Amino acid sequence: MQDQAHLVAGELNGEKPFGARVAKWCTYLLIAFPIVDYTLRLSALHYLGSVWDKVVLFILAVIALNRYIRGHRPRAFGFAKFAGWYILYCFALMVIGLSHPSIAFDGFRMDVYYILFGLLLPFLVEPRDVPKFLHAAAAVAILIGVHGVIQYVMAPQIPSGWVDVTEHVRTRVFSVLKSPNELGAAMEMMIPIVFGLCIWERNRVRKWVYGLGGLFCLLTLFLTGTRGAWMGFGAALLFIAIVYERKLLIVLVILGVIGFFLPPIHHRVMDLFNPVYMIKSAQGGRIIRWQTAFDVMSGNPLFGAGLGRYGGSVASTHGYSIYSDNYYAKILGESGLVGLVLFVAMHIAILREMIVTVVRRAKGRQRYLALGGLAGVVAILVHNCVENVFEYAPSLMLYFVMVGLFLLWGRSLENQEVQHEE
Repeated sequence: MQDQAHLVAGELNGEKPFGARVAKWCTYLLIAFPIVDYTLRLSALHYLGSVWDKVVLFILAVIALNRYIRGHRPRAFGFAKFAGWYILYCFALMVIGLSHPSIAFDGFRMDVYYILFGLLLPFLVEPRDVPKFLHAAAAVAILIGVHGVIQYVMAPQIPSGWVDVTEHVRTRVFSVLKSPNELGAAMEMMIPIVFGLCIWERNRVRKWVYGLGGLFCLLTLFLTGTRGAWMGFGAALLFIAIVYERKLLIVLVILGVIGFFLPPIHHRVMDLFNPVYMIKSAQGGRIIRWQTAFDVMSGNPLFGAGLGRYGGSVASTHGYSIYSDNYYAKILGESGLVGLVLFVAMHIAILREMIVTVVRRAKGRQRYLALGGLAGVVAILVHNCVENVFEYAPSLMLYFVMVGLFLLWGRSLENQEVQHEE
C-alpha cells in the first residue's frame, strides 16, 4: 500500500513514474505478441523478429530497476518465490551442463525466459490501469478469432501431419500463430476473458463487440481441430461450473451437443477411440512419448537428463529426442523430479493466488471477469498435459502476462475493499 501511495502522491505533484509511457506501450506490444511477432518475422523484417522481444525485456528491466532505485517497491507476486526457486534450479542445471553450452543455455532460456516478463509487471503496471490492457488483449483475441473464421472459409492447404491417417478434414485454421495447437491455446485462454468482459462491461457497444467477438473466438477454437485445446477449455469450464457457477453446466451441455453433431468435431473426437489411432499412439505417438519421459528420467530421477536434452524444441533440434507432447513430461525428462515439483508448485501457487486475491475479492459483475481469468489459466495448464503448449512463445507470453495483469487487478480490488471499509 505504501508503494502505491508514494506513486499516487508523486502523480498529484505532477510527476509521472519513470518511463511510464514507454512501459505502457511495451506492455501493449507484449499483449499483441502474436501479431507483432508474425509481422516482424516476415521476410523483409525477419532480422527484427528474432530480437524485438529481447529489446522490450531489456527496456522494461531498465525501467523497473530505475523505479526500484527511486524507492518504488511494490509487493512481489505470491508465486514469485516459487518462480525464483525454479529459475535458480534451472540455472544450476545450466551450469552443470556447460560442457555443451549452447544446448544448456538454450534449454535454460526456453524454460525461464518468459517468466521474467510476468515477474517484472508489478514494477511497470499500476493496478488501476489493468482494465485498459485487458480490453487490448480482448481486441487482439477477437481480431485473431475473426481471422481464423475467414481462414476456414478460404480453406488453405495444410500439412498432412496435421491430420491423422484415418481422418478427412477440410482444413485446420492457424491464423498468425502458424499452428492450430498454438491458436487453440490462445483461444482457450482468451475466450473466458472476452465473455467475462462482455458481462462486466456496461457500455452497450463494447458489450456487443465482446459478445460477438467471443463467438468468433469460440468458433475459431473449434475450427483449429485441436483436441487438446478443446479438452483444456472444457475442463476449465467444468471446474468453474462445479466450484463457482453451476449455470455454466448448461453452457457445457449445449457446447457438447453442438460439438457432437458437427462432423469435423465429431470425427476428431471419435477418432481417439479408433483402434488404429491407439496402435499408432502406442508405437510412435503420445503414449510411447510419455513412457519415454519416465525412461529418460529414470537414469537420473532427481535431476533428469539436463536442460535442452529431452522433449522440447531444443532437444529436437539437436537430435536428442522428439517432442514429448506433454510439457510436464518434458520437464520431468530434462530436469527430473526436483524440476517437476518446482515447476508444478509455481503454477499451483499461481492458481491459489488467482483464487485468493482475485476471484474472492471480485464482486458483482467483476466476478465473471475474475472467473474468466481463472478459467483461462486452468485451460492452459490442462492443455499442457497433451501438448508442449509452453514451448510456443506466444502462448507462454500470453499466459504470464495475463496472470500478471489479473493479479495486479486483484490489488485494485483490494484497494476498493479498503476504501469501502473506511
